[in-house]
Amino acid sequence: MDLDLYLADLEGRFDAERRTLEEALVGELTDAERAGVSLAARLLARSGERLTVLVRGGGRLSGRVKDVARTWVLLATPGGDSLIPLTAVAAVWPLGASAVDESSVRHSVGIGHILRELAEDAAEVVIDHDAGIHQGTVRAVFADHLDIETRAGSSGLDTRDRGAAEVISLPTSGIRRLRLVTGPR
Repeated sequence: MDLDLYLADLEGRFDAERRTLEEALVGELTDAERAGVSLAARLLARSGERLTVLVRGGGRLSGRVKDVARTWVLLATPGGDSLIPLTAVAAVWPLGASAVDESSVRHSVGIGHILRELAEDAAEVVIDHDAGIHQGTVRAVFADHLDIETRAGSSGLDTRDRGAAEVISLPTSGIRRLRLVTGPR
């Protein structure tokens, strides 16, 4: 056997095996990188662009991405800005393949803090919740729920006293969308 042919064959097999290993490594590294990308990082990469968000329960919102934090996205939607907890997002499109570096996503104020500020400002809000749509003023925010004072009968819930304002307690985990109706009083 010719030694030159033998060495060329050996080198060819070695190169082929190295390419196979490199391709497998690239695939593994891509998977590992994707595993560390949050929804917030992908949403932030779409700042200023239009997205459609399907929230838990089937509501569909379309709007321009105004702001994103670790736990929520703010969309400019018809009728006013909509603050959507990321836990309420059932689907979103089009996101594309881009994402910002995770360190770019702010560890900003959470929904509870925002609700406390709205309560302090006596701002009128609309809360789209798993328990229905509630318009009124947030009166108190607790560890995992809030009290909202609504106009009598506006909550759609069966209450006995239709003549007075109703204070309804809602778990914050059920919030699908929060909109500001009026500014601070």
